[in-house]
Parts: sequence; structure tokens; C-alpha cells
Amino acid sequence: MNRKIMTIDELYSSCLKENFVKFDSNDSGKELLVQMLGSFSKSDDDQDKLTEGMTPFVSKAFHDHVNLNKSQIKTKAFKDNVPSSHLRPILANIKKDEETGELDFGSHDFHIEKVTETDENGNIVEKDKVVYDERPIGVIDGSKTTIEYDKDAKVNRAVLHGFLYNEYCQDAIDILNRRGTVDCSVELAIRSMSFDTSSKTLVLDDFYVSGLTLLSANTKPGMAGSNFKIEDFSVDEGCAKFDKDEKIIELLENMNKLLANFSDDKNIQKGGTAGKMFEELLKKYNKTVKDITFEYENLSDEELEAKFAEMFENDNTGTGNGNEPSGEGNNGGNSGPEENPDGEGQTFEKMTRTYELSHDDIRYALYQLLSTYEDSDNDWYFINAVYDDHFTYENWNGDKIFGQKYEKDGDNVAFDGERYNLHRELLTDSEFAELQSMRSNYTALKEFKETAEKNELHNQREAILSDEKYSVLAENEAFSELKNNMDNYSLTDLEKEAKVIFADYVASVGEFSAKENKPSGIKMFGNPNSGKRKTGRYGDLFTK
Repeated sequence: MNRKIMTIDELYSSCLKENFVKFDSNDSGKELLVQMLGSFSKSDDDQDKLTEGMTPFVSKAFHDHVNLNKSQIKTKAFKDNVPSSHLRPILANIKKDEETGELDFGSHDFHIEKVTETDENGNIVEKDKVVYDERPIGVIDGSKTTIEYDKDAKVNRAVLHGFLYNEYCQDAIDILNRRGTVDCSVELAIRSMSFDTSSKTLVLDDFYVSGLTLLSANTKPGMAGSNFKIEDFSVDEGCAKFDKDEKIIELLENMNKLLANFSDDKNIQKGGTAGKMFEELLKKYNKTVKDITFEYENLSDEELEAKFAEMFENDNTGTGNGNEPSGEGNNGGNSGPEENPDGEGQTFEKMTRTYELSHDDIRYALYQLLSTYEDSDNDWYFINAVYDDHFTYENWNGDKIFGQKYEKDGDNVAFDGERYNLHRELLTDSEFAELQSMRSNYTALKEFKETAEKNELHNQREAILSDEKYSVLAENEAFSELKNNMDNYSLTDLEKEAKVIFADYVASVGEFSAKENKPSGIKMFGNPNSGKRKTGRYGDLFTK
């Protein structure tokens, strides 16, 4: 069960609690609806035929810059979105006040109704539905909406005009006649917003006015100077109108400022001194009020002079002979600040302070950036640790752990690249000791592996260049250089380079063929058909 509307204060508190940084309705698919409190009154404007049966009103609804509830609307966003109030409804829930017994406006009152729905599995389920009780009683006329600049507050205010329906909201008009000015809630539908971690303000970057709800007397405005009252067109429309309560508040604020300034001036002039003697002694000893560490307010002039001499006699230096305190004797110099009628000789050093986001501020921003992953993964994540350029986080069940780099640009934080998986293992003491031993030997093992792989590749390169066909290149300078630098080539590039050198060699000699070594012998030529005569052991000796 979720409420549709929240106050801007509730949204601000939620942003602090949830470490919010940025919201965009394009990402979430829905808009946030918040209340910006103002004031509302009806008008005594003369009726014409077109507006007969309706009562005009005017409302000082909301303004730009930072307001009392720590939300902020920048001037451009304010001026761009004020016109969205045109034809938006005026809403109210009229009910009896339990204390006074009179009819009054409520708030964003709602009640819960039980409804039945069919879920995705086809089952009938019962759910709680939030039903708001306020009803439309009028409409905003955007053609009369103006933006007025408040010189005192130095803000631009949206002044909304419109009409109430007489026949359908007579009770509302009676309440306005009785109260004169009532509080109202201007409902802003937020398209996008961000949280400024440096100033701790909620910045409404883009929004539109979705309506205006009249509120009871117990609700106070959240924006200074906002009001809604009966409009009197006999008064200059461009004039800002304040009721008596606002004038009293303004007067009290001015009085408080005046008293505070008077108190500060008095403290500066007095400076905690005991009179003129104190100022003279400060000048004489070249000291400031901050240098005084003893109680002096109730001391007489004589006691004060003696105390100064006791504390600073040895510290005082002059421009005379160096032995006398400055200002003493006819020839003594004055070591106090030259031509300083106020007796102040302070020298202030220039100081530069640089502020940057802390890890806590960055953590707030990272939680909001993680919301995208939470939506897509349908999971909850919490951050384990934040470092200068990366952080680690895991899901609620602890079975998914990730690391993610991030980058900072001023007060803005953004992810840098994609997240990567991390793994956690549960080990016994012996397993942990073994793992630590492996880690300590990791460098040696890594070097051994790299050496073995390097030797294997070296042997493969040697095999390529030792091919018999490259034997003719033994005296070739380019081939010798290639052989000396073969470890700088991949296997593919080495073979390609060797073939190029071989081709250049063949082209340079003009012809090349690999001759086969065949066995040589003596061949006898004769008549293959002639008969062969056998000879005896003794030849032809015994032949007849």
C-alpha cells in the first residue's frame, strides 16, 4: 500500500535516509508527486457573463531558489514549468473540525478500500487500495498566471489565478469567506531531480504542476511568503499582498536582525575591555584582544597597567636603543601600528581551503546509481567499502558480490565502465594457511610459467627458421637479423617474414630449384634379345 502524494519534507528526509542522489522518471517509468505548501484566497472581482457562477481566486504558490524545506528550484526550471499550471484542478476535502465544530478543509486525506484483483497466475487476491478524499472544486486559469519578483526575499514567485465553482462548492466559499486566507498545497509531479551533497538541498530539475489542494488551518506553508487568498482586482494586480500576520512576522524578523547587529557592534566596540586604559595598553604593548589570556574586566586602571607590565614587559620591543620599551623616554620610538587610530595592529594571512566529497558523500551517490541494477536484477544491494576510485557491494543474500569503478566530477559521481564479479570463499585455518602460502609463491610460479611458455615459443620459432628450404639463406643478412630477433615476432608474423626474405632471395638469383640427389651408376647398352652363353669354370680352354 503506497500513498500517491508526499510532502517535500518527507521526500527530503527520505533522500537523506536512502542516500539519494538523482531521480529520472524516464528510468523509473513513473513520476513523484509532492506538495509545495502555499496560501489561497478568493476574489471580489466583478463577474462577467463568461465567469458568472464562479468565484475568482489568487494564490502565491511557490518560488524559485532554496526554500524553507531545503528544496531548490533553479530559475530556468521554475520559469519553464510554471505555465504547466494551466487548467489544473483545485481540490479540497471539506469536513468538520473536531475542535471547533466548523467546516474546514482537510488535507490530502485518504482511506483504505479492499479490492480484489487477478494476479499473473490467474488467482484472485485481495489488496489495499489508497483512495483520496478530496474532490475538484475549481480550476486554474493559466492565462492569468504571472511571475513576480520579491525584492526582499530575492526570489521569483508564481502567482496563480483561477475560479471556484459556486454551485458545487458553496461550503468551500463559505470557509474562504470566514478565514480569508487559507493554506494550500501545490502538487508538483517531478520528472527529474537530484540531491546536492555539498549544500544538502533537493534540486527539482524538471516538473509540472498537477493540481492545488486547499488545506486546514493547522497546516503551515513550507515556502516563505506563499499564500492563497480572495483576490481583489481593485488593487494593483502586480503588487505583492501580505496579511497582518505576515507583516508582524516580517517586522519581528527585522527587529531580530537589528538587535543582533546592535549586539555585535557593542561587542566589537567593547571588545571585553575595561575602558580606555585597556585600549591604550594594547597599543603600547602592540597586542590584540586575542593575546590577552588573563581576566581583566573587573580590574582597575592601576591593576590593569601592572598586569600588562607583568605579562608583556619583556616581550615589548621598540625602535629606540633596544633596552627601553617603545614609547618611553624622549627618544623612544613607537612600535605600535603606524597611523592606526583604532589601535589595531593585526595582520591577517590569506588562507585557501579546498573541499572535496568524502567517502560518505560518495556512498550516498553510489547507492542511487545502484538503484538501476536493483531494478533490473530485482535484488537489494548494500555497499561493503568505498575507495578512491572503486567500491565493492553485494546483494542481500550475500551470494552475489561485485566491484565497480567510479569517477568524480565536482559534486557529481558516475560509474566508470561495467561492474565485475568478485568471489568469497569460506576456509578453515589450514586451508587459509595453504592459500596464503600459494599467494606468497604466486610471483615465483608466475615467473616459472612465463619462462616455460617463452621457451616453448622460442623452440617453435627455431623450428620455423630451421626449415631445409631456408638453408640457402644462411649467409643472408636480413635472415640472420630475423633469426636474432625472432622472439619479438609472433609465430605467424615470423613465418610470414621468413617467406618474404626467401622470395627476395629467389628473385635476386634469377632461378632456383631444389635438386634431388639420385644414385649414379654405369648403364650397359646391347641387344636385349641376344642369347647369353654360359661359360665354364675354365673358360674356353677345353672348347673344341
